[in-house]
Amino acid sequence: MKLYRLRYSSFARKTQMLLELLGLKHELVEVNYGDRTELAELTGGYIYVPVLQEDDGTVTVDSRRIAERLLVGEAARKLVPAPLQGPIWAYADFCDAVLEDVLFRIASPAVHAAWKTPWERALYQLTKERKFGAGCLEAWLKDQAALLERARQLLQPTLHTLEQQPFVFGERPTLADAALYGNLVMMSEADPALLRSLSPGLIAYQERLEAARPAAG
Repeated sequence: MKLYRLRYSSFARKTQMLLELLGLKHELVEVNYGDRTELAELTGGYIYVPVLQEDDGTVTVDSRRIAERLLVGEAARKLVPAPLQGPIWAYADFCDAVLEDVLFRIASPAVHAAWKTPWERALYQLTKERKFGAGCLEAWLKDQAALLERARQLLQPTLHTLEQQPFVFGERPTLADAALYGNLVMMSEADPALLRSLSPGLIAYQERLEAARPAAG
């Protein structure tokens, strides 16, 4: 199967971690930010990431839909174990909505600066300003300290949990960890200093989750 992604996308990196935790062999396809022709042709016009193409040609878009498709049978028992299905899915949805909204604003100025060409930077700025208003990137950079403090408040219960156990719901990774990881790797891909300033403990957690992936082979 193939996973189409942008490296800084929290939703794509959540999906990638799910595939890795499940030990599913896949090819990563890094989407060209400024030219998504291949993605549009594959999906019939949808140009966001992640997109999962299975070996039989089935194409699924949207990270939650992909998770729902992957997490059935033994995969569900592994990453959404009973009787914790409700809390695990709820935490994953919290990461994808409430938490992502804050961390995205923190990471976006650095993501914008990292694009290699003026065209990519201009396109990135245009797409963000069409949704969030003119000057949003500059405003988020100016408000970075306040946004980081808000993120710490949102993550405080999680950090207390991770001081007592290795993963969000216990001794083994779940969908909740994949969703949290997607947000953290978005921060570290944008600028590793951002994740350190958020909480050094999250760096250790990220490394712990990466080490929990089944060995390739």
